[in-house]
Amino acid sequence: MPSCTRRIASLAAVAAIVACSQRPDWPSGNTRVDRLFAEWNTRDAPGCSVGISTNGETVYEHGYGMANLELAVPMTPASVLSAASISKPFTAMSILLLAGRGQLSLDDEVGKYIADWGDHGHRITIRHLLSHTSGLRDGFVLQGLRPQHPENINPQIVSILAHTRALGFAPGSQFEYNNSAYTLLAAIVARVSGQKFSAFVDANIFKPLAMTHSWFRDDVTRVIPNRATAYTRTAGAFTVAINTENNVVVGNDGLFTTAGDLLRWERNFTDARVGDAALLREMQTPVIATGWSDRSQYGFGLEIARHQGLLAVAHGGGDDGVRSYVVRYPERALAIALLCNREDVDPGAVARSIAEIFLDSAFPDRATAPAPAAPAPPSLSLPLHDLQSKVGLYRDVASDSVGRISLRDGTLFASANDGAEFELTPTATNRFAITGTAVVIEFVPPTDGKPQEIHVTGDGPKPSVSRAIAPWTPSNAELHAFEGIYTSDEVDGTYTIVARDSNLILRVPTRADIDLPPVFEDAFSSRMLGVMKFSRDARGRVVAFTATAPGVRGLRFERAASAAAADPAPR
Repeated sequence: MPSCTRRIASLAAVAAIVACSQRPDWPSGNTRVDRLFAEWNTRDAPGCSVGISTNGETVYEHGYGMANLELAVPMTPASVLSAASISKPFTAMSILLLAGRGQLSLDDEVGKYIADWGDHGHRITIRHLLSHTSGLRDGFVLQGLRPQHPENINPQIVSILAHTRALGFAPGSQFEYNNSAYTLLAAIVARVSGQKFSAFVDANIFKPLAMTHSWFRDDVTRVIPNRATAYTRTAGAFTVAINTENNVVVGNDGLFTTAGDLLRWERNFTDARVGDAALLREMQTPVIATGWSDRSQYGFGLEIARHQGLLAVAHGGGDDGVRSYVVRYPERALAIALLCNREDVDPGAVARSIAEIFLDSAFPDRATAPAPAAPAPPSLSLPLHDLQSKVGLYRDVASDSVGRISLRDGTLFASANDGAEFELTPTATNRFAITGTAVVIEFVPPTDGKPQEIHVTGDGPKPSVSRAIAPWTPSNAELHAFEGIYTSDEVDGTYTIVARDSNLILRVPTRADIDLPPVFEDAFSSRMLGVMKFSRDARGRVVAFTATAPGVRGLRFERAASAAAADPAPR
């Protein structure tokens, strides 16, 4: 292959790559692609829609499974699905279009466009929002801890972020994926353009690119033709995934589209109709490492990574009942779009498998990579005592998060604070795969007083280590010592913690109670706030708790002084 394929330095280089590359022999009939979707291609389950293009031309489109179970509507290439966080590249493009017209600068402070923007102690710019380096708290977590308000959720998120003060880190110093930052960006687009965000994207991106089946849904009552229903699996059966919000968010989410329309979007990066070469290059220029994997970096609304030596520019999405992924391999002019109306799919892994089918030996790393391990026996069975030895709580060494390994009907499951649960398939005595993904969990037995560990590796996540911790079972009297009223400067309202049975309960006005099971001494687990660690004064009385979770690191809640004073003597 000529040397022009070695590195992309500009869009001109992309054009050169296309010119000097020969089209590979695409798999006849794409039967190998079909086999990837075989388990989801049934008439009694939701599925996926996939589109594949090369040199900007669609070479394969297909639907698998059902778009709607109630009406027995099959999934087709015309099915419209929620793309979740694939919304972000369109929001980033909207900001860059306004910057190119001189209507804003990426280095403008956010407060220039957001009313009542408070003093955050640091200068936060539009560039920080685009690259997930703002240090802002996750506005959606904070919104979930406020009493419910009748107004639209979008201005709620904007208002919350405007009035928060503490940051998780200095802007520009770290990467932390932040959905609410992109809600802010959508608000800035509306403020600067004088149009609703959805109208701006439609006029400036969708229409010029002939994306005729794409919408940003900012009205919950809007009818979207050919829309697929989102489903989640509960107790082995599929149920409709219900968004508990009375309205929808845009910017970080809200995009409804087809796989074919996403391929039209990808074609724009090599045959620009929206934006110029400089804008498209800026979107794809890495700003900071994500920490998602060793080679993952983030630009503006796009992840820039390597897949077996080839550049891969992508973004994924996930929400209740949907999973999505779109990726482009510019060095080989291949694009793949995948939209699913179910949650038990790893769309990134499936897309990479499709790329490996179409590109095969074109991956530079493949020639030198070690031969892949033989596939695990499909029905490997472990003795019950081997499975039971892995059950328990595990604490992540780096993040302090807590997960649980449980055993049910002879199968191990891993669950996280947010309630997500993953089935573990044994591949060896101490090695398991998360079903449907490339993630591997290895159990390292205890030795020399060192507790049992879990090592997580795979194609995507950065390796992590968690250690087994002894369960903490506080007495009823110990639980009552945490009861009281707590407040946070960053959350509007007062919150009550009460003891119930063997747990604590967090009561948020107008919202459902939040269970807080104990995980280790003076620490409780929360689906909303991650690990909540309580602190005590010099006399051993509980005075506050601090939440540690993605997006809300160090969020402190102070206990009312009267409640702390009423505590019994420390144990």
